[in-house]
Amino acid sequence: MAYKVVNVIDAAALKRDMAYSLVDLTNAMIQQSSLLVHYGVLQAQASKQVDDVAMLRDIAESKVCRKMRDIAAAAGEKVTEASLAMELKGDKTVIQYRRALNEARQIEAIAKIAVKGFMDRKDMLVQHGAMARKEMDGEVSIRRREAVDESFKGSANRVAAMVARSNGEVV
Repeated sequence: MAYKVVNVIDAAALKRDMAYSLVDLTNAMIQQSSLLVHYGVLQAQASKQVDDVAMLRDIAESKVCRKMRDIAAAAGEKVTEASLAMELKGDKTVIQYRRALNEARQIEAIAKIAVKGFMDRKDMLVQHGAMARKEMDGEVSIRRREAVDESFKGSANRVAAMVARSNGEVV
């Protein structure tokens, strides 16, 4: 029986975890490191699975080659590496392990892309945070200027009233 490959990456969960809202950057930044670690662990599991399947494939190939050599030796025939390679290509067990290895490599590639995506997400969060900070600074600066303008207007009105009173005008 060939190895059962486990898909450690749920595409829908990955898409959901990758998304964030510009309205809630703080929460996205808080979750970023734990999500990166989570998908990093999944990548490690996928890499281990590739190594496990490759090892099992190698063992299966070795067993098939040993069996073919034993059969040839019993028949008094000489076996070449080329003939062994040709026989391996058609062995059902070896084919199953090769397919499992291809599937495991595909899952590993997806896991690597997920980790890279979370690293890119971090960069985007930092950039959006910097832009939000600039916007806040701009808003604070505008409010500060408006407050100063109001203060000047109030001072100007008070000075005008004092000048008017000193001139005997009714204010």
